[in-house]
Amino acid sequence: MTQDYTEIIDLLAEKVGILPEYQAEGGVYPTSFATKKALLSSLGVCVETPKDAASSLQTILEKPFRTALPPVLVVSCNKKMLEIPVTFETTHPHDILSYEIVLENGEVISGQKKIEEMPVTATMKIGENEFEHRSLIVERPDQWGYHTLNVSGAFLVKEGQSMVLVVAPEKCYMPQSVQNGKKPWGFPVQLYALRSENNWGIGDFSDLKSMVRLAKHFGADLLGINPINVSFMAKPETASPYYSSSRLYLNPLYIDVMAIPEARECNALQEYVQSKEFKADLEKVKKMPLVDYKSVTRLKKKAFQLLFDDFKDAPEERKEAFAAFCRKKGQNLDNAALYQALADFFVAKRKTCGFKSWGKAYCDPNTKESRQFAKDNKEQVDFYKYLFWIADEQFKAVSKECKNQGLEIGLYQDLAVGVASESAETWGAQNLFATELSIGSPPDMFNANGQTWGVAPMRPDVMRDEAYLSYRKVLRANMKRAGAVRIDHVMGLVRLFCIPENEKGAYLSYNVEDLIGIVALESHRNKCLVVGEDLGVVPGYFREILERAGILSFRVFRYEQDIFGHYKPLSFYPRTALIAAGTHDMPTLNGYWLGTDIDTARKIGLMEGEGRYDQALALRMKDRYAMVFALASKGFWFVTPEYFDEEISGKKLPPRLVEVLYSYLAFAPCCLLLVQLEDILGQIEQMNMPGTNSEYPNWRYKLPKTIEDLYDDENMKKICNAVRVNRS
Repeated sequence: MTQDYTEIIDLLAEKVGILPEYQAEGGVYPTSFATKKALLSSLGVCVETPKDAASSLQTILEKPFRTALPPVLVVSCNKKMLEIPVTFETTHPHDILSYEIVLENGEVISGQKKIEEMPVTATMKIGENEFEHRSLIVERPDQWGYHTLNVSGAFLVKEGQSMVLVVAPEKCYMPQSVQNGKKPWGFPVQLYALRSENNWGIGDFSDLKSMVRLAKHFGADLLGINPINVSFMAKPETASPYYSSSRLYLNPLYIDVMAIPEARECNALQEYVQSKEFKADLEKVKKMPLVDYKSVTRLKKKAFQLLFDDFKDAPEERKEAFAAFCRKKGQNLDNAALYQALADFFVAKRKTCGFKSWGKAYCDPNTKESRQFAKDNKEQVDFYKYLFWIADEQFKAVSKECKNQGLEIGLYQDLAVGVASESAETWGAQNLFATELSIGSPPDMFNANGQTWGVAPMRPDVMRDEAYLSYRKVLRANMKRAGAVRIDHVMGLVRLFCIPENEKGAYLSYNVEDLIGIVALESHRNKCLVVGEDLGVVPGYFREILERAGILSFRVFRYEQDIFGHYKPLSFYPRTALIAAGTHDMPTLNGYWLGTDIDTARKIGLMEGEGRYDQALALRMKDRYAMVFALASKGFWFVTPEYFDEEISGKKLPPRLVEVLYSYLAFAPCCLLLVQLEDILGQIEQMNMPGTNSEYPNWRYKLPKTIEDLYDDENMKKICNAVRVNRS
């Protein structure tokens, strides 16, 4: 290895945004040469030899001079003037540059600039030709939106004489009532975990409608839900809602079969659900404490097929509604449905549902073989389009129910940080996604090796080249029905920890100002409040950026401690935040008090290293006392004085802990509060154990009670009443 090679790799890493080091448990870790090289290769930069690397570096340096305009400029509405680099091959002082800004509404703002009035900001020689950037300074359009800037004139570089100009609001949308001081609260719900009298062993959209009514009954104004995007129907046991096939469409497993309009008139379906075999299978999956995804999928998929077969006889207005949905969604819908059909085909041949195992013939949706498969299997592709349409209809009805019930916020939807590396979304945009990389996190106490999530990052350079179009579509798809959206791992707006296969990971940076501008614009267009999940390793400056952008911070009580382990007082919490006692990735209050997460982590090998287990237990016991002190200092007692030592040191949750803690948190200045049903119902098991796959039944635990039973649950009445009173 030559020094020149190392220097070139370092320069390339800097240019594409690979950070030179990162901080994690145990200190600061430099990004190695091998990691940089692996990351660069995965990002489409050829670095196999020193010559390749030097050529790639030259290409990257030349790229801004190969087009007349950059692909996109995102500006905040608080910036009065725009400064845009324009590339010329050569210039003459008396030349004129003409420009026009075409606004989204069709209005045109045009003008001219003398070249001599445009200052030179950079130059480059490419071959025998000299190129220069000159700065075009014009007034920003008043309207927010996605506009187009066109330039024309002598000696301009021929390519790229048009660009997207995004004018974004300064802050994300915030409901007026919240701006005026109202502090809504609600329940975070894992949709699959809901039990009801009528569902088929997994929570569904009708259950979610019922939860909307229950939220209203108890005085709540928001209902949070896990990501509900398309899963892998050919491999249903891949249960994680954060590991989807597409973030543009909804998971058909959440469809309530009997709520489909044609269900009652479909004789074949009625015969199926009345059969002895079906009733026995249904009873079995409903009674199970865990969601049996494989059995639920088998039951529902047969019902879906019967309904789809019968759909040819549906009323014309229903068939036209389906056709209109397909026309509107276009190529992305075609790809998502075709992917599911191909996955069915290949899994039946004992291959995986990931496209990399399908061979070159089906490596993307545009190969001759993929197109022929779509043609030959049109009915099966249409079947999946039909399911995506039905899911969209039922979810739309839930959103409408929120408005009918008068929920202040309504649905609070979770947007996953990425999609599975092999998925419909990546299959159709392999230039955009770095499918050889996995997003994850550095090592910590509970995960000595860090975490690899199996989801692919978008390439920052390609995102910019396409003016963030794909990212905009994902935001719209997840904001359109929601009153609030939580951006999972919001640090991804500034950087993502990316891990190449067989190498250590490193951080890849993103253009945070561009991404936040687009989030703010989509937030206003969809009237959708934005929460950023800023847990874990957070850059010191990042929360200031979130606050300036009007993105609420996500504060978890158990994480808000000082260096001595004392809980910070409620006065420390910002108003511009959501507060919660825990999350789906953390133990429930019951499990936390008992330390079941520590025991589980030890059993499955997540707590390697001498003394880690004992250290964790000691810290947890110390934390019990810290919790008592924090609440008691404000007059909130949850231990019985005469049994103090027994309740603090015992292996049982103090009877009043949940009620007292949520009563306390209700006084926080944070504008949103979440109250976990798992805590109210005394559940011990946490929904997800980060860093595990088959070692723990992630995303499978059901709630211990049905929705119908929650109305009469004494803890529900007591805790919700205390929260409602204290929040107001």
